[in-house]
Amino acid sequence: MTTLAEVSKYLGLSMATVSRAINGYPEVNEKTRQRVVEAADKLGYRPNKVAQKLATGKSKMVGIMLQSPDELVCAPTFLSELAHITNYLGVNGYDLLINSSLQGDSLQALKKFVSKSEVDGLIIKAPMVNDERIQFLVEKKIPFVVHGHDTSDLEYAYFDIDNASVSEQALAFLHQLGHSKVAFINSQESLAFAKTRSDAFRQKWSELGLESEQCEIFHCTPEVTAGRELAAELLVGETRPTAVVCSSSKVAYGVYMAAAELGLKIGSDLSVIAHDDGIQHFDTREFNPPLTVTHSPLTNSSEPIANTIVKLISGESPAQLQTTSPVDLIVRGSTGKPNSN
Repeated sequence: MTTLAEVSKYLGLSMATVSRAINGYPEVNEKTRQRVVEAADKLGYRPNKVAQKLATGKSKMVGIMLQSPDELVCAPTFLSELAHITNYLGVNGYDLLINSSLQGDSLQALKKFVSKSEVDGLIIKAPMVNDERIQFLVEKKIPFVVHGHDTSDLEYAYFDIDNASVSEQALAFLHQLGHSKVAFINSQESLAFAKTRSDAFRQKWSELGLESEQCEIFHCTPEVTAGRELAAELLVGETRPTAVVCSSSKVAYGVYMAAAELGLKIGSDLSVIAHDDGIQHFDTREFNPPLTVTHSPLTNSSEPIANTIVKLISGESPAQLQTTSPVDLIVRGSTGKPNSN
């Protein structure tokens, strides 16, 4: 087993400097810390966790809270995201501890997790509107980063995508093509990202001068069956929408299925746009026709989230660790001008 002394000799640095770098002391500059971490990984050095906690008061563990254990089974892309986060944390000498809410009470589950575990910081996913978990963590001064962010005025670290732009880009593009009857199939607005997307959709149709009766918002779970069932109701009659914006590629796939059953051709009779998180087994380029999307893969968030929680644990201010990532509009064959027939 490689020792601290061997890492020190390999780098030509003192054992004290190497130890401080591995344990995240702020007096070691980032360039040196990264050099030490990479060398330790190359040489196979693994610090003694017990000794490390005694020396620093830190467990070198980060917790992540899931809304439900079903996320690990029903969302294969989330497994990939977890793997990436684990890898990036490991480079910085941290392990990832996973927990979830079993009975749907996410706040109580979080309190229990915090009281029983020795994590140095937390990663929170899928925040609700005015999320109670965020308020609790801010009050307790526990380092945490949120994947997403809620609608409160609390100051905390987060990594999010530009959810307002998801709706704005989709509706503006459809309007440019000539569509005025547009349905938005969104997730439940108790989720912060869904509330942001709905608010932006409403604001955009007002800016474009569209009638609210022509641009309606509907809600369903982000699953193929739910999208198919809702679309089967929306796409009948002379007043049906000529375009549909979907919250996810799974919902869009359900819309494709309903359209086919009703004899509607995607791209001419009906235009469809969805947000694409890069869900495994749902490659939007392989849809028939290929799906027009706003695009921002979930796995792109893994490294910044891992780096953010490490910086928070090291004492950096949450106000300096707030990121909103842009989304791209990728135009493919599922969108076109409305059919005059």
